[in-house]
Amino acid sequence: MLELAILGLLDENDLHGYELRKRLGDLVGLRLAISFGSLYPALSRLERHGLVEVVAARPVAAAPRSPMSGSLAGELAAFGAQRRAVAAGARGARGKKVYGITDAGRRRLAELVSDPDVSDDRAFPLRVAFCRILAPADRLALFERRRAELAQRADQRGRPLADGRLNTYLRSLRERDRAALAADLAWLDSLIAEERAALTETDSQRRSG
Repeated sequence: MLELAILGLLDENDLHGYELRKRLGDLVGLRLAISFGSLYPALSRLERHGLVEVVAARPVAAAPRSPMSGSLAGELAAFGAQRRAVAAGARGARGKKVYGITDAGRRRLAELVSDPDVSDDRAFPLRVAFCRILAPADRLALFERRRAELAQRADQRGRPLADGRLNTYLRSLRERDRAALAADLAWLDSLIAEERAALTETDSQRRSG
């Protein structure tokens, strides 16, 4: 899932690690709490596989050079200040590499978004977030597959339990689950209707043109 999120965000903008982590946390409704300890190894792995690349880096400012003071104490003080400035610059440059997606990364992103398996509840919202990269017919197929998956779940979970017994709390959880499925099905129905309408309009324009 992290691979999909990183590639999707870098397809929109080149980003350095801090910006990327913030964008991951800001993805609406996904609540991706990604640590730098997870993010940077993932970026390194994607870079090794040729899916992302470093496109820019913020240069480290050169340490200020002090004029010769003429005294040993002054020279030592200047030398210490210079070393501290260099160290601070190096620390400030950590994580400032700017990453961009490659052509191979875009192909991989398309594979992840259009994957026929739509059963992963955590990954599917991410796929919707970046499904603009798909052709309209492929987007429609994605939504229809997910709707079929959820409709099957709703049918299974709507059946009574074998022993017919539920305590108050189990019943409330089942009702919550059914309500969530109904809301997701309604949301998918609206997406499917919009995609079908857009495809119909495009076909009409093509025929009239």
